[in-house]
Amino acid sequence: MLEEYDFRNDNVNPDLNMELKPHAQPRPYQEKSLSKMFGNGRARSGIIVLPCGAGKSLVGVSAACRIKKSCLCLATNAVSVDQWAFQFKLWSTIQDDQICRFTSDSKERFRGNAGVVVTTYNMVAFGGKRSEESEKIIEEIRNREWGLLLMDEVHVVPAHMFRKVISLTKSHCKLGLTATLVREDERITDLNFLIGPKLYEANWLDLVKGGFIANVQCAEVWCPMTKEFFSEYLKKENSKKKQALYVMNPNKFRACEFLIRFHEQQRGDKIIVFADNLFALTEYAMKLRKPMIYGATSHVERTKILQAFKCSRDLNTIFLSKISSHAGSRRQEAQRLGRILRAKGKLEDRMAGGKEEYNAFFYSLVSTDTQEMFYSTKRQQFLIDQGYSFKVITSLPPPDSGADLSYHRLDEQLALLGKVLSAGDDAVGLEQLDEDADDIALHKARRIAGSMSAMSGAQGMVYMEYSTGQKKLGLGQKGKPKDPSKRHYLFKRRFG
Repeated sequence: MLEEYDFRNDNVNPDLNMELKPHAQPRPYQEKSLSKMFGNGRARSGIIVLPCGAGKSLVGVSAACRIKKSCLCLATNAVSVDQWAFQFKLWSTIQDDQICRFTSDSKERFRGNAGVVVTTYNMVAFGGKRSEESEKIIEEIRNREWGLLLMDEVHVVPAHMFRKVISLTKSHCKLGLTATLVREDERITDLNFLIGPKLYEANWLDLVKGGFIANVQCAEVWCPMTKEFFSEYLKKENSKKKQALYVMNPNKFRACEFLIRFHEQQRGDKIIVFADNLFALTEYAMKLRKPMIYGATSHVERTKILQAFKCSRDLNTIFLSKISSHAGSRRQEAQRLGRILRAKGKLEDRMAGGKEEYNAFFYSLVSTDTQEMFYSTKRQQFLIDQGYSFKVITSLPPPDSGADLSYHRLDEQLALLGKVLSAGDDAVGLEQLDEDADDIALHKARRIAGSMSAMSGAQGMVYMEYSTGQKKLGLGQKGKPKDPSKRHYLFKRRFG
């Protein structure tokens, strides 16, 4: 049974005066996805699956404009909240005082009887204590009848905390948007009863042929482990540092540096480097002198870096931490590919040479003969299912690059190895972000597992003890003080 909303005959809930602007022209596949949602003056609840960069935001705004009732838009973090608020103002005629944001930093209210509220899943689902202002806003959200509940990145909803949102809010129609309708915990089927069925899913390669998203060259770069790193990788006592060892493989670092230089200097591309491992992310970014964004980066700094990366020609490379919580997650790989899928130029320009050229490149750097090979194959499965193929590259960096790249000399590689081995086990693990947590928009305090050395600023330091060279006492021998009279009287009898 499908849940449908007769929004045209709803005289109880006030109308919202909002239309699409004249320049907002939905593409054919966007129109088709909306036709699956709307029919006979009714709106069906369900899920629309479109690749990243294919215009999910316009589909969501178009749906809200057709229903013309109050809309609650849920995003995963504060940056996405800002982006959705911007998209509503860009594509629709909604007034500034009819749309508001509700995050830990911005607590706004719309004027009038109807409007659009953009907030995060966690702000609605959070059950702990709130400020008085937040409590009033959340009560309004929970008590209001929403015409449309618009959920971005809907694949997160089956998570234990986020699924509370469905029961806490009252809405006539639910629309979920995502690019990756997959989860590693098999909870994805829960969306059928939480929201509704899948209404439409676009074929990625059809959109590439139509010029709506970028034509991507996917490649897997095999980086052999250096002898010293592989020797430590095989040792049993380094089991907790295995990931750090294959991620910090000097050959992988050199391949990464070569690709960054090639795409920056010869192609003038914008580059995003992803890393699961926070230790590696920090080392890479500091060594190459590039900005990085990870869980602890503030919302202001995050926005500033992303804006500079988008608009400035001086900043062409940024380092980002993981998107998903699973190292071998199919969703993680697809979300990463999605960062470069936005259309670049017209299809006619790409076909000018008689052969379609690739205008986006996706490299997966893998240390050979390690666990990473297994994780990489698993991550790629979703993209292979979408019709993408991966080319294997085994000769990066080229032999003639030599000393131009970092960690060319053995002493540099050994110094890096020593840094990895001397770091605490907690310092070289994955960046621990709970999939149910917002980590940007809500938490005033951040709980991080760390070591005392990291808290005192002594991480990377090693305690070493040297022998003075004096003759050691044999078994049964007693050491006598040079001047027993200077000993405390309690010890005189013992050493006498």
